[in-house]
Amino acid sequence: MNMTYKAVQRVLRKAGIVISKKGEVHRINFFSGLENTAYYTTSLQEALDRGLAMARGAGRLQASAVAKSAETGALDKRTLRLMPQ
Repeated sequence: MNMTYKAVQRVLRKAGIVISKKGEVHRINFFSGLENTAYYTTSLQEALDRGLAMARGAGRLQASAVAKSAETGALDKRTLRLMPQ
């Protein structure tokens, strides 16, 4: 698939992932993500694939936090912060 940088940026943004480019290197990360969660690649296709995988993984983390709090019968502040608005 031959996508443009702007098209990949739109797709990842909707998924909650930010992409930036410096020279030939693409950097993807979560919005407000720290450096230890960033991923670097020179392939736009790899950036798209990895970004979508990151977004799916983040969804699993949110779901598991809500499920865990449901087991205990309480939603703490961290769980509420993870839930989509």
